[in-house]
Parts: sequence; structure tokens; C-alpha cells
Amino acid sequence: MVKGPTKSASAVMQAESNILAALEEHGSRMTWPRRQMARMLARRTDSFSAEEIVAELPTLGRATVYRTLRLLGNAGVLCKTNLPDGSPRYSLDDAHHHHHLVCVGCERIEEFRHPSIERMLRAMKAPVGSELIGHRLELYHRCAGCRESGQGGEDIHVHGAHVHTD
Repeated sequence: MVKGPTKSASAVMQAESNILAALEEHGSRMTWPRRQMARMLARRTDSFSAEEIVAELPTLGRATVYRTLRLLGNAGVLCKTNLPDGSPRYSLDDAHHHHHLVCVGCERIEEFRHPSIERMLRAMKAPVGSELIGHRLELYHRCAGCRESGQGGEDIHVHGAHVHTD
């Protein structure tokens, strides 16, 4: 079941069409499972895990879901973010450059941009003999709701690096 705000029927239809078009442009065949996933993903307004998709579309095999998520990522349709424990979450990519703010309590993922970060990234293109070809920035925090409830206040590990959260 899709959580949070809902999209209008026309927005869902447009999102589904965009997902399918991106797959076709990327050279993928339009199979029934891919159409099913496109239809379901077009309704999403929040981030999700592969296992959530498997649960929502029980007629599709787990391997099909994972393979299709990889195709959608390669086609630029999905944005993949890692939670502090390293497990991936996905969201539809809005095609605008952004970074991620991940709550360590409720695992909500928000997109953000900041002028200082963008200036720093532009400055990193300057070193002689190097070419910046990509990056990923995920900042971990506790959202206001998790701070109020005390959720996510324990120490966490982010990809092997210890992060103290209090």
C-alpha cells in the first residue's frame, strides 16, 4: 500500500508513461512484469525497498523485481539511497541534481540541495589531472518526530564507520 500523499490520476498516468518510455529508450523490452512495476511505482510518493515491492506485487518473482529495479536505476528512473545499515531504498528520480537526508529513526528519505555543497563540488572539478564523474551524498539525522519520540537515538554504524547520534 502506498503511504503518504497521493498523486492525481493524470500525474500517475504521466509517471507511468515516463517510466515505460525511459525503459524503452534504454533498450528494454516492455514485458508484463515491467508494466506492472511501472504502474505500481508511478503511484508511489515515498521511498521503498525491493522487498516492499515484492510484497505489493506477489505475482512477480523476487528475481524479476530486483532485475527490474536495476534496469530502472540504469535508465535513470530510480534513485537509490543506502540506509545506515547499508540496505538500499529507492524512489522515483525527479531528474534534478540532489542529495539525500536520511532519518536514522523512521528511515524517511528527503531530497535536498544546498548552494555551499554545489560550490564545493564545482571547486572539486579544478584539480589538475582529475575529472569528477559522479558523487553521492547521504546525510544521516533524526527528524523532529523521531527526536520527540526518542526513536533512533542510539549509536549507529554507517557502512562500517561508527556514527554517534546524540
